[in-house]
Amino acid sequence: MKYIKFCSIILLSVLLIITSSFNGIYSPKEVYSISQNKALSENELKNLFPDANFRNVITRNFKHQEITLNKIASLSGELNANNENIEDLTGISYLENINSFIFWNNNIKQLPKEILNLKNLKSINLANNYITDSTIINTLIKNGVDVNSDLNFIKQGKNQYMLSSKYNKLTLKKGETLSLNKLLYKNINEYEKYWEVTEDISSNIDYMISIQDSKILSLEKNSTLKAESPGTCIVKIALDDNFYERSTTTIKIVVKDK
Repeated sequence: MKYIKFCSIILLSVLLIITSSFNGIYSPKEVYSISQNKALSENELKNLFPDANFRNVITRNFKHQEITLNKIASLSGELNANNENIEDLTGISYLENINSFIFWNNNIKQLPKEILNLKNLKSINLANNYITDSTIINTLIKNGVDVNSDLNFIKQGKNQYMLSSKYNKLTLKKGETLSLNKLLYKNINEYEKYWEVTEDISSNIDYMISIQDSKILSLEKNSTLKAESPGTCIVKIALDDNFYERSTTTIKIVVKDK
């Protein structure tokens, strides 16, 4: 009986491993490593490139063709993805023969570590995005990659935005709501405004919001504040959980009964 029970546990473990691979626990490269020439289904492409806009930029290179990992890897030269509303670059390592990426004016907040696996990468334009952490950017530069990271929110760097609010102090009535999207903007007053598109924040951006007293103010739908009870409350809004000074703005809100 012990032997049968032991065999059952092993069989169950094997089944769990197989199932896990198809549920995204294993990386896409592990799942598809043995099928380089297999035509990829729509679901497989979604698993490889979760961001629909990034995926569309890639797949439109193969109109009326079956797409395989080998075909994706065969793309070379420059990949131009300006103004595509891209947020997530997961899967970029499959584009192993692209030597130049242009991601100017998108909604990218962070770079995946897999980008460091691109041995043929010579240049990447990340200007006018929402990146706050320069760790991977600095590694790319050390590896000899020409990186343009202007017009982001990096703590230390030249030509960077600051997250700002139109008002530093506001008064609300009890029960009143306030949409932060209407207050926040990209401040570039510290340097010459060259090839700037807009100071508006993308509606796709999720904020990190710290409310001093939740009894006075509550948060609805990520970017809407509701006045709950009289008092004074400090609200910090940031683009990431590090609350860097450049990517964070503070608003003092006074709530009154009437």
